[in-house]
Amino acid sequence: MSEAKIEEINCEDRISALPEELLVTILLLVPIKEAVATMILSKRWRYIWMMLPSLDYNETNDVNQARDWGGDDNDDGDDDLESKSIWWFLDKSLKLHKAPVLEILLISLGRRCPSDANVGNWVEKAVDRGVVVVKFKLRWSAGPTTLPKSLYTCETLKELTLSNKVLVDFPSSSSPSCLPSLEILQLSCVVYKDEDTFARFLSSCPVLGILIVKRKKSDNLTNFIVKVPTLWMLWYYNTTWLLDDTDVVDSGSCLVIDTPALIKFDVTDYSRHSWSIGNMPCLEEAHISVDCLSLFDKIITASSAILSLVLTFEDEMLVRCSTLRFSRLLRLSVDPSRSNCVEPLLLLLGNTPKLEELVVNNEFASEPKDVPLSWNQPSSIPGCLSSHLKIFEWRYYGHREEEEEFLTYILANSKCLKTVTISLNPILDPELEEDFIIGKLKDIPRVSTSSQLLVN
Repeated sequence: MSEAKIEEINCEDRISALPEELLVTILLLVPIKEAVATMILSKRWRYIWMMLPSLDYNETNDVNQARDWGGDDNDDGDDDLESKSIWWFLDKSLKLHKAPVLEILLISLGRRCPSDANVGNWVEKAVDRGVVVVKFKLRWSAGPTTLPKSLYTCETLKELTLSNKVLVDFPSSSSPSCLPSLEILQLSCVVYKDEDTFARFLSSCPVLGILIVKRKKSDNLTNFIVKVPTLWMLWYYNTTWLLDDTDVVDSGSCLVIDTPALIKFDVTDYSRHSWSIGNMPCLEEAHISVDCLSLFDKIITASSAILSLVLTFEDEMLVRCSTLRFSRLLRLSVDPSRSNCVEPLLLLLGNTPKLEELVVNNEFASEPKDVPLSWNQPSSIPGCLSSHLKIFEWRYYGHREEEEEFLTYILANSKCLKTVTISLNPILDPELEEDFIIGKLKDIPRVSTSSQLLVN
C-alpha cells in the first residue's frame, strides 16, 4: 500500500500586497466596524483603516434607516444590541484615526448615547482636517446640544446636515461669508437659539444652493426667514400639524421666502402659518402640498411661469388654480385629496397650452361612494390635447364611471399622444375581474393611432 502523498500549498496573500491607496478604497466599501476589525489581520493591515477619508457611524443596522438623516424625536431605530456601544466605538476609533484629511463624517446616534458624551469633539476633529461633508443626527435622551463654533467657520465644508437634538447657535462674532464653500444645508427637526442666529447662518453662506428644512413645534422660531440670493432649490416641510379644525387659524408664526434665483421649490405645510413670498422669476419646478387656500394662492401666483408642477390639494384649490394661466407649463401632476376633480382639472388644462405630460394620482382619493359619478364635458377642447400632450399617466385607476369617462375623453382628443400608462388601484371591487378591466381599457378608442397603452 503506497504512502499517501501530502501536497503542501502556499497561499500567497495578494490582497495585502496591493498599494495602500487601493486597500483604503476596498475598506470604504464595508461598514466602519468591519474596516476597523481588519487591523488584527496582520501588521500590513494594522494602520490601513486609520487612513480612511470617509467615516460612517450609524446606530442602526437597518439599511433604509442608515440612509435616512431626517426623522424626528419619535424615531426608534437603535434597539439592536450591537448598536448600544457605537458611541464608545466612535470615540475610540476617532482618537486613533490618522488620515491627514477627513472628507466625510457621518454620525447618527440614538437614545443610548450617554448625555455626557463629548459629541462636539468629534465634529471639531473633522473640521480640523478639512472636512467637506458632515451629517450629524443626535437622538439621545438629553436636551439639544450645541456643536463647536469652528463648524460654522469651516472653509472646506460643502454639505452640512444637522438633525434632531441639535441646537443651532451660530456665533455672533463670526465674520460675513465664514462658510464660503457651503452649497447644501439640511436642518431636520433641530432647535434654533433665536431668529437672529438662523439669519446669520444663512447670510454667512455666499454660495448656498440647496436648503432642506423639516420643522417641528419646538424649533423655537416664530418667524422663519429664508433670504438667500443664491438659493436654487428649497425643500420645506412643516411638521407642526394641527390636531383638528378648532385650532387657531392664525398661529402668529410666519414663513418668509426671498429667493430670486430659486428654480425648484418643494413645500409641504399644514401648519396654517402665514406666508410672505417674494418674486420667483426663475422658478421651473414646484411641488405643492398645502391645506390653506390663501397660502395656496400666494404660492401659485408666484409660480405661474413654471415648467413643471405637482399639486396635492383640496378641490377648491384646483378650482382656484384653473383660473390662472400657465403659459410655460410642460409637466403637470395632480394628486387630489378627493376624486371629484375632473371638471376643474379640464379647466386647468385649458390654461396650459403647452402641456406635454399629465399625471393623475388617485392614491389618496376618497371612497367611491362619496364621489359623484358623472361630469359634464367642456364645450371646447383644451388646446394642449390637440397639439402638445404626449404622455398621460393615471395612477390608482379605480374603474369608476367618472374615471372611465374622463379617460375616454383624454384618449379621444389627444392627437399627439405617445404613451398612456394606467396603474390599477389594488383595492378594486373583488367582483370585477382584472382581465375585464384591462380589456375595457384596451377597447377605448384613441385618436392617436401611434400611441401605446401600458396597464400595470
